[in-house]
Amino acid sequence: MALLLAALPGIAPGQVRDPLPVPDVLGFKTLKCDFHIHTIFSDGEVWPTTRVMEAWQDGLDAIALTDHVGHHPHRADVSTDLQRVFEVALPEADRLGVILIPGGEVMEGNTHFNALFVTDAMAFGSMKLLPALRVAAAQKAFVLWNHPGWKETPRWSELVATAHQESLFQGVELVNGLTFYPEVLPLARAKGLTMLANSDVHGPIRTEFAERTRPITLVLSKTRDTAGIREALDAGRTAVWVNGQIWGDAAILTALWAGSVEPQGDRMSLGGSGKSAALTIVNRSAIPFHTRVTGCPAWLYCGGTGIEPRRAGLLSVSPAKNPPAGVHRIEIELEVTNLHTVPDSNLHVRLPVEIEIRP
Repeated sequence: MALLLAALPGIAPGQVRDPLPVPDVLGFKTLKCDFHIHTIFSDGEVWPTTRVMEAWQDGLDAIALTDHVGHHPHRADVSTDLQRVFEVALPEADRLGVILIPGGEVMEGNTHFNALFVTDAMAFGSMKLLPALRVAAAQKAFVLWNHPGWKETPRWSELVATAHQESLFQGVELVNGLTFYPEVLPLARAKGLTMLANSDVHGPIRTEFAERTRPITLVLSKTRDTAGIREALDAGRTAVWVNGQIWGDAAILTALWAGSVEPQGDRMSLGGSGKSAALTIVNRSAIPFHTRVTGCPAWLYCGGTGIEPRRAGLLSVSPAKNPPAGVHRIEIELEVTNLHTVPDSNLHVRLPVEIEIRP
């Protein structure tokens, strides 16, 4: 590993990337993204290139740098030109293969929005929220409602309602930092908003998030570039992931499960009451899966399993009293308790298994 790192130009020992494998599904590339990040150009604590390196190390594919418009506590030492944030970070992003999206955060009181894919972050000036969002719309930005429960219970305020009536925003943070807003789920569905999970990181990433705990928006993109991400966000093809929990449409979550886990063989042989066997299920992704059995033939005892990232789990099976002899093709039904289908259920999957009951 040390020789490999030494051979990579510009990457020093210790700068190691967690590949964070997640399967491509439904004919799309599954990109791992964070669309809410701050630097020292507003109230963050690190340089823009540091944000790119952190994202590369954490296995992300894309980030948006979204410093506050009009809030510059470091102005005595750092430029207030938000165009410079993107310009400073872009060479490092290109070097490391991280997709970089320009953005900015506009706000009024506790109501904040991120404008992504902006062409001129300085055009917002010192505008109030609605005029700023209209400028973002003129720049064809994708706009998301940030931390809707920050300092208050999430609510569809008059200001937010007006912005929505004018089609000034298209997404909402279901997760901000380590905070999940359950009240946002029905809102997002009712209003047709794309769901996102973002870090809103201000300090160095490891001072705010342990490894593999930063929130991530999974984006199902046709292509691995800004155009593909933009099209996917507009289409609402996302799932949100934080602390091992994922929320999304059933089709996406089902595909993530199917693309991640692989039973090792699908036939078990059991002989006599009290004898047991186990089905090994390999998880090839960075997503954990916590399961419980919800359906099993009455003549079997089936035990669920937790399948940790890049590990294998065992699903145990043993015969109940007087099991029918012979070969039986059955399905074991599982509830995946950490994959949540929108709006308020968990994913249910089936494992086909062939079981031979010997006398």
